[in-house]
Amino acid sequence: MVRERDAMLVHAFRHSTPYVNHHRGSTFVIMLSGETVADENFSSLIADIALLHSLGIRLVLVFGARPQIDAALIQDNIPLRFHKHIRVTDDETFNVIKQVCGGMQMDIMAKM
Repeated sequence: MVRERDAMLVHAFRHSTPYVNHHRGSTFVIMLSGETVADENFSSLIADIALLHSLGIRLVLVFGARPQIDAALIQDNIPLRFHKHIRVTDDETFNVIKQVCGGMQMDIMAKM
């Protein structure tokens, strides 16, 4: 069983080599939703993204934070306000958003 998995891994690696060579030096923009960041498998995804970087691919990570922002606002008893699905942001809300996003950025970078 182990040898079969090893053979499959070698086969997949050999077939991916042309793609790695083609994309080395390219820039990938990767969007991560707030739901993705909160997922239990996020650490595995970050490991895969770090692998892309180690293969010479430049990365731009863009992350969403709506569920995390909503949870922080609810915790601070700040009402969630939207207009046509766009958050209405006052100074108090914006301070919470900056804290949440800054913390998430640090967490993501630490996992890289």
